Amino acid sequence: MSYKETCIVCNGQNKKGIHIFHHFICMDCHNDLIQTETNDEKYKFYVDRLKKIGENKIYS
Repeated sequence: MSYKETCIVCNGQNKKGIHIFHHFICMDCHNDLIQTETNDEKYKFYVDRLKKIGENKIYS
């Protein structure tokens, strides 16, 4: 049985996507991201969301 993961960009649940340092990005966001021009307003949104990849998590 396959399970859905939460995308760090859209927070949606999806089965297909990529993992970067234990973070999941769904294929819809991945495809949209790689087609977005750097001068597009959406690009800043993606950059802000992808900053989560570098955040350290503390588990207690």
